[in-house]
Amino acid sequence: MKTKFSPFNALLVAACLLLFGSFTMTGKKNEPLASHEVRAVWLHSGLFDKKADVARGQIIELFDSYKDIGINNLFCYYTLKDENGFDWDYLQLLIDEGHKRGIKIHPIFCPGHEVAMTGEIKDHPEWLIRDRDGKTYPALNLTLPEVRNYWMRRMSQTLKYDIDGIHLDYIRFPVNQRYSYDSLTCTAFKKEFGYSPKEVSQDDGSMIWCEWIKWNARQITGFVKETRELIRQSGRKVVLGADVFPNPETARVLIGQDWESWADTDLLDFICPMFYTNDLDLFREYTANAVKIAGKGYQVYPGIGVQTSHNRITKDLLIKEVRIAREEDAGGIAFFSGNSFNQEMRDTLKTSVFKR
Repeated sequence: MKTKFSPFNALLVAACLLLFGSFTMTGKKNEPLASHEVRAVWLHSGLFDKKADVARGQIIELFDSYKDIGINNLFCYYTLKDENGFDWDYLQLLIDEGHKRGIKIHPIFCPGHEVAMTGEIKDHPEWLIRDRDGKTYPALNLTLPEVRNYWMRRMSQTLKYDIDGIHLDYIRFPVNQRYSYDSLTCTAFKKEFGYSPKEVSQDDGSMIWCEWIKWNARQITGFVKETRELIRQSGRKVVLGADVFPNPETARVLIGQDWESWADTDLLDFICPMFYTNDLDLFREYTANAVKIAGKGYQVYPGIGVQTSHNRITKDLLIKEVRIAREEDAGGIAFFSGNSFNQEMRDTLKTSVFKR
């Protein structure tokens, strides 16, 4: 017995195929929905006025604009009062206005960034990095337990709020192997390997020097582990993300950032590799490599540099890099930064890859 295929059935099948296609097809005509893709921006407190009522209006206007294009995560610098200089609660305002719009808030911490000699740091000059000649460099030595405790206390302050994540930037040593040669650090290394790093040749012909490089990388990994444990002990469902340098091999050797090994553990929920370039071939190559490394260990949200010390993107390239990230199966994208990710750039995305 043959089943009649009425016009109604044909219409129903066509509708189902169209609906199925809207979920499965990729490319220019079928862009992913914001709910299925992380769309993030690095946000600086300097965008906003010192006066609370003026800043509130600025934040509401900006967050409305972000919501309009599906921005759903913000990585926020200087959220603590002693960082931003506000006499009002900046972090709470970010959370209030962000959550109203479905935007998640991640306070940023920069352990390896240069520091000012103020507050608690002023009382502890021994926390600073020292070169082989004993001269100090204005960044904290992340191998020291006291320094790590200092950062854990600061991050604990934000865990008292209804934050969605903690974000680590500058989770590394200063560039070009600026490790610390203070007496405490050298002694700790010597206990393990029998030599101080100051007693051996500073080149990779020395196996002890090679171990010194790996040892420092383990200290940074240890910092990430302690941050993860801090969050776990808080009992909060807070994700942990990190900004990382583009190349895992050179990052491990030159800044002690072994983000490739982090994928083999549950240390992080995601990374934002800083792929700040206008070279589309490099952007694709590095994104594909990061996604491959990540596997099931963590998500990858490539950082797209809008205006950085490495590049100044065009509107056309902005669109193309978003599409490349999708084609290489990244879980989302992040734009650096709120200062340069202006209305013109947002409108460009709204009428193209973020078109609803």
